[in-house]
Amino acid sequence: MSRLPRWLAPLTLATGLLSLSACSILPEAEPINVYQLPSAQIEPLTRPALPLALRINTPSAGFAQSSPRMLVNPEGNQLSTYKGSRWSDPAPALMREYLVRAFNDAGLMADVNTDEQALHADLHLGSELRRFQVVYPDGPIRVVIDFKARLVDPVSRRTLASHIFLIEQPLDDPQVTAVVEGFGQAAQQLADQLLAWSTEQLHHYQNQ
Repeated sequence: MSRLPRWLAPLTLATGLLSLSACSILPEAEPINVYQLPSAQIEPLTRPALPLALRINTPSAGFAQSSPRMLVNPEGNQLSTYKGSRWSDPAPALMREYLVRAFNDAGLMADVNTDEQALHADLHLGSELRRFQVVYPDGPIRVVIDFKARLVDPVSRRTLASHIFLIEQPLDDPQVTAVVEGFGQAAQQLADQLLAWSTEQLHHYQNQ
């Protein structure tokens, strides 16, 4: 076997040491805990389903609210995140899927679909997810969901009705597992209120 030239040996050794050094200084990936939003507990409506198809569109949201990170508003206008924890989907998609399941479980409409499926729908439920975060200032620590809903005629693009839902769920424990449960309780309140409002609006629309 041929030997390396004498002048090349130091260079080879230095390259090997540099490679080992690079491997040792790279930080290890931080472990991430991924959380789902607890499922809604919805009682089926006793009245027959309306013969309508509803499309629940993914809520629009600002940059910070559009990520899967768990947001915290510790003081003033500052936003932070829970380190090492995130949602299973970005918050708008998380809320869309939560509401689709809630509307399906309630049996309010003959069919419920989403903007991802692009199926026929008589009405669209559009929305803005304005806040989906834990809040510390101006009161006790709490989960806040600020959600503006719109029922829209997809043909005329006319808004038939709109409403702002502001849910505040107090937290006894700031740990992540308790926070996830708090988000579940807040989302449950939102689903209950949104279903009651939608039922009233859709029956009015049906009777026009």
